[in-house]
Amino acid sequence: MKILVMSDTHGDIDKAVKIMKRNRDAGLVIHLGDYFRDAEKLAAMFPDMKMEYVYGNSDFMIGNVPGEKLLEFKGKRILITHGHRYSVKWNYDKLHQKAQDMKLDLLLFGHTHVPALISKNGYTLLNPGSMTESRGNTDESYAIIKIGSDIDSKLYYV
Repeated sequence: MKILVMSDTHGDIDKAVKIMKRNRDAGLVIHLGDYFRDAEKLAAMFPDMKMEYVYGNSDFMIGNVPGEKLLEFKGKRILITHGHRYSVKWNYDKLHQKAQDMKLDLLLFGHTHVPALISKNGYTLLNPGSMTESRGNTDESYAIIKIGSDIDSKLYYV
């Protein structure tokens, strides 16, 4: 299964649209918040692509949109969250603990606008960065995950 992961679009979905058009074979698109309404717009534009999303710290009037969600594919446990509740701008300690406590294979987060891919102790932390407002001297970015017997995660730059 191919999964397209994005975060922190902040109301600008032009690049997300281009990336989704290039990755129509993705079985799932995940948006990690800021702004979850962008995910709703993209889901309406691409009704043939399944979309999962959570809210971020810049999202308001969230209704029943969750702050995090546990997904399972091919026996792999994946937690999606925006990351702001885990102090990710300082360090990833709370994410590492969460991954261990929940026996996750993959923990996806955003918030920092800086891409990160860290594998440790049988799990991976992945931040796709931002497609619209990159920080940390990197270009705008997103991630592609392929789940088979293993998980293959890669960062891509727009």
